[in-house]
Amino acid sequence: MGLVPLQRASLVVIIVDAVVIAFGFVTGSALLPRPANLVLAVISMGLLVSTVVLARGGYNFEHPTLPAWAVVVGVIAFFGGAFLFAFPLLTEPASGSFEHENGKYQEVEDGVVVRELTEEQYDAGRAAGQRGAAGLALAFAGGTFLYAGIRHRK
Repeated sequence: MGLVPLQRASLVVIIVDAVVIAFGFVTGSALLPRPANLVLAVISMGLLVSTVVLARGGYNFEHPTLPAWAVVVGVIAFFGGAFLFAFPLLTEPASGSFEHENGKYQEVEDGVVVRELTEEQYDAGRAAGQRGAAGLALAFAGGTFLYAGIRHRK
């Protein structure tokens, strides 16, 4: 019982997201630039749309392409990613964007400097933002990984 190509692609995205998230937790700084976070999320959403379009014909619960390890990976990716995306939104006060201009680290909201930051605070803020974006991509990739495993193939 092997994985289908859409599951393999989702697994690659899950691994990349896991590396980005782990790097942020370990080092306290962002691994990728901001646009790369958007690319990860768009790729994950594209995989989900591709799965919905390409895997039609109902569900195949008798012969799914989901070995036990795949179920564990998919569930952890989906719920872990959703948690990493939603937790900061629900618990942290609204904050602006983090910018580095003229050798100063600042938090800016609506074009107004809210506060000056140390380099460590700046890096931590960017890493937290990246974890949230990678969490969204991880949730989509985990959902796609599971969904592709129970759909009939044509």
